[in-house]
Amino acid sequence: MKLQHFLLLCGFTLASTTTIQAQAQTQHTQPSDTMSAKSNQNAVKEPVVKLYQALSTIQKSAGNSLAQHGVILNQALDASYDFPAIIGKTVGYRYNSFTPQEKTAVLEAFKKYTIARYLSSFANEKDTQFKISSDIKAVTTGNKQIVSTTIDSGNDATQINYIVQNTPQGWKIVDVLLNGNISQTAVQHGDFSSTLAKGGSQALVEMLNQKTQSFNKK
Repeated sequence: MKLQHFLLLCGFTLASTTTIQAQAQTQHTQPSDTMSAKSNQNAVKEPVVKLYQALSTIQKSAGNSLAQHGVILNQALDASYDFPAIIGKTVGYRYNSFTPQEKTAVLEAFKKYTIARYLSSFANEKDTQFKISSDIKAVTTGNKQIVSTTIDSGNDATQINYIVQNTPQGWKIVDVLLNGNISQTAVQHGDFSSTLAKGGSQALVEMLNQKTQSFNKK
């Protein structure tokens, strides 16, 4: 997969300057705490593992329909992503003014968009390798961790890191960082702001649906 192609599919642009300073420290443990630390690391990485397992399964089942791939990915994303937190951060202050019905509509449209974007990126790839680093970093602010990964298509490799947060449902992905510090939610916030300002939640739903249809045609 070409880096520029991946950037565009993720909602990034090569000129983007929106970054997160991932001020983090690698976790260090004493020998007596090794078992507990290992178990905690596995729990922290679990949402990313589930996502990559689903993408690998989809790549190995090229004969399946788009709908079948969508079911696999939808289950993985529900288990891996904290969509309400991501939507809240992406939409920004306007999110609090949405009615429950508007929040549900935006959430469903964003999930479909996310599924279509992933499938457009990976469904037709056969040799992509998903590599998860053994090191986990603790973000200095908030109850969050950074899981570092590399997506290698053979021709090039892209560093994709995930910010995960401990929730009542376990560890969940709340942001994606390209090249270690470019925040996907921050970039999408900028992308969505003008649409929200012009037409509110309904305009955002329509825009996301159009993007989803565009991805599904590829």
